[in-house]
Amino acid sequence: MSDWVEIAVRLPVAAQEAVSAWFLDRGATGVQEDYPGLFPGDGPVVSGDPAEWGGDAPQNPAPDVVLTAWLPPPANPEREAEALIAFLRELDAVVPGAGESPVEATPLPEQDWNSAWKASWQPLPVGQCLMICPSWTPRPDAPGRIFLCLDPGMAFGTGTHFTTGSCLEFVEDVMTAATAPIDVLDVGTGSGILAVAALLMGARSAHGLDMDPDAVEEARQNAERNDVQDRFTASVDPLNGREGAFGLVLANIMAQTILRLADPLVACVAPGGYLVTSGVLLCHEEEIRNTLESRGLAFQRARKDGTWVTCMWLRPAL
Repeated sequence: MSDWVEIAVRLPVAAQEAVSAWFLDRGATGVQEDYPGLFPGDGPVVSGDPAEWGGDAPQNPAPDVVLTAWLPPPANPEREAEALIAFLRELDAVVPGAGESPVEATPLPEQDWNSAWKASWQPLPVGQCLMICPSWTPRPDAPGRIFLCLDPGMAFGTGTHFTTGSCLEFVEDVMTAATAPIDVLDVGTGSGILAVAALLMGARSAHGLDMDPDAVEEARQNAERNDVQDRFTASVDPLNGREGAFGLVLANIMAQTILRLADPLVACVAPGGYLVTSGVLLCHEEEIRNTLESRGLAFQRARKDGTWVTCMWLRPAL
């Protein structure tokens, strides 16, 4: 039987959201937090949007918090600990003290961690028109909302984290203002949530790219769940800039990857089209801006939450 990896870290509260997102991006199906006042009788608290748990958690009175996550097989404790330590050192530029946070990673026998997570995730409204609904829950009464039925499986992207939610809001902005058909490229598609949302809002087509074949399969299944599979394609091919010209390119990926892929990302934005970048820590905002503006994109606006920044860029029309 394959082992899971339990990884725990005590860190400043200000670093909690960034590290929770890091865990989810590594494949964790949930992140448990622990602090004074959270007794076993209270039950675990899942980090992220309040819609992710039932009931209100007591306020954390301490300056730090212990986060614990469970990473699915195949995961190596030493490798995961080293990766988290490297991320914490980078995060230290935004949250002083994060780089000194102690990390522990241990193997665990395989268990069904999905059950509790599925029970806690409830339908979530995003922006002005979208309602993300887990595939295993009934649709709530939400007049005027567009329902996006989602089962991310092991792929990243449920809409509850700021990086995904803010991307969805920018997708809504672009689709609402569109006066011509829009084709979408979703780089790092994960569950396919961004591409599927764009299609539900009226995009003509969407193509998702992800290095993880399981994510590509999850994205295809989510497209089918929402009856947009005829306008959605996905592949594990690396981005090369020759995918075509898209009215909207979405890149909810880490800053280092955006910097590395800057040239092909820009090449895929049609004249008059938009690029949305997310997954970017505030400490990398200026570097991302300098890189993309040097390649001809014009900054439009940003959404921030104190740790992350999501930006919209315009490629001027010819």
